[in-house]
Amino acid sequence: MKIRKLSIWFISLIIVGVILGFSTWQQWNANQGTIIERMRSIPPVAEYMHGARISDIVFSPTDKDIIATAGDDNYIRIWNRNNPDNPTEIQFNQEERLFSLEYLKNGNFLLCKGLHRKTGLWNALSNEMIYLPQEKIQWDTAISTSADRIATVHSQRVVLWNIENPDEPSIITEITELHHTKYHNSFKCAAFSPNGETLAIGYENGDIRIWDLEQEQFTKTLSVPTDSHVHLRHIKFIPNGRWIVALEDTSLTIWDTQNNLRHVLLEPHQGFLRFVKFARNGKFIGITPLGEKPEYLIWSLPDVLIYHQVNEGIISRIAFSPDGKILAVSNPGEVTLLSLETLTPIAILKGKGFLGGAYEITFSSDGTMLAGGGSGGIIRLWDVSNIFD
Repeated sequence: MKIRKLSIWFISLIIVGVILGFSTWQQWNANQGTIIERMRSIPPVAEYMHGARISDIVFSPTDKDIIATAGDDNYIRIWNRNNPDNPTEIQFNQEERLFSLEYLKNGNFLLCKGLHRKTGLWNALSNEMIYLPQEKIQWDTAISTSADRIATVHSQRVVLWNIENPDEPSIITEITELHHTKYHNSFKCAAFSPNGETLAIGYENGDIRIWDLEQEQFTKTLSVPTDSHVHLRHIKFIPNGRWIVALEDTSLTIWDTQNNLRHVLLEPHQGFLRFVKFARNGKFIGITPLGEKPEYLIWSLPDVLIYHQVNEGIISRIAFSPDGKILAVSNPGEVTLLSLETLTPIAILKGKGFLGGAYEITFSSDGTMLAGGGSGGIIRLWDVSNIFD
């Protein structure tokens, strides 16, 4: 009798397990069907041929139909969707590779940087390229968002320039104060705050000091621990002005300037850093290590916690929509749009051919368009304004 009861109980358990398993499979299958249905393919609304591998893409902040592309051919091309066959072409200095672009002053100026610090300012109104002051040994050049001041960084001094008339730059002041004798004590990089009131100056040892442009003096010091052996390479303000991203040789930190707190986002042993992206609302930072898992990390601010960690897949770049709701992930074959909150896929952006996706990707300032380009030299423009419809 006892054995019979055990057999009945065991059979009942198997039946319940089968029912639950089937129900789970059915629910998963339904969810997959929903995801696949939502993952519709969106074709590009425009395609442009730059003619060389794309190193950077930026939208005009005032006109989403205008994008600027930088290529390995050292040409900058300005594309207008309303006149796609006649881009404006600007040849960058041929002595070094064109590296990055940034629109300034309501789209009237385009900042063009070379890999070895050569810096030019293209005037969109006059269609002229102006090369900013450059010395033989110069570590960095920073420019204010209003495009009226630049800072050139040298080992023992930082020079502030007035470039309201870029053809005739004039020196405002030279900063030569080195505040200590710690390891590798020299200036290395600089960044203007978004409001244009301060200049952050980075030292090679990792310290950052804040220079008040009106008072013409240092007002704050952000010091790394005394036992740190940091080699700072680049700093940048996150758009809300509270946070400074500090890129070092093999690690990444951010500073909370309100509370003078330093947070390490990528330890040196995690590998070299491929790229860093942050949301314009100042709430998220995305990073990708090279040669190590995870594939990419997304940190949330101001709590400085890991929001997502993705360990699978091969990606080229990520980009945040301006409102911080959408994450774009690119590879050579496609660009996938995901919900930033849940990482649920929403849509796939494709073009023709194997290299139908992109390498470099970026959203327009209003978040309705996404542009991408890569090794094929083709720039594609997708309308993403209705992805939730």
